[in-house]
Amino acid sequence: MKAHRNPEGTGSMYPKVGAIALLALLLSFSSLVPGGPVENRDFSHLSPAAFNGFNAFLISLGIVGFVTAYFLWKARPWASWLAIFVGWSFVVVVALDLGKVFPRSPESTGFALGLIMILDAILALYVIASAHKTLGHL
Repeated sequence: MKAHRNPEGTGSMYPKVGAIALLALLLSFSSLVPGGPVENRDFSHLSPAAFNGFNAFLISLGIVGFVTAYFLWKARPWASWLAIFVGWSFVVVVALDLGKVFPRSPESTGFALGLIMILDAILALYVIASAHKTLGHL
């Protein structure tokens, strides 16, 4: 049986569920700012360009994520595609960090930091699945 496509998201709970999950992801991820309540690793060895560039990327991703959540709530089909991109971007960021690829730090990832990152990756995958469900792919 072929999946029913619902490009407008009308009558579907998935755009709103995806928007709520995306907001939860963004709020949770914001607790991981360097020097914040959870992230206590030292990145002073990184060049200013690398550190600032990475932070600019994360801030941009957060802004795009909040805009996406708004339009997901409004059930705009293009927002589902953007949510897929944002979700995968967060999964890649978490994988690179936990995989010790970038950003590297002499300190190890603490338990709370690692747990939040894993939960954020799970939330990101949920956002991706909700967006695909909204688009009728699942």
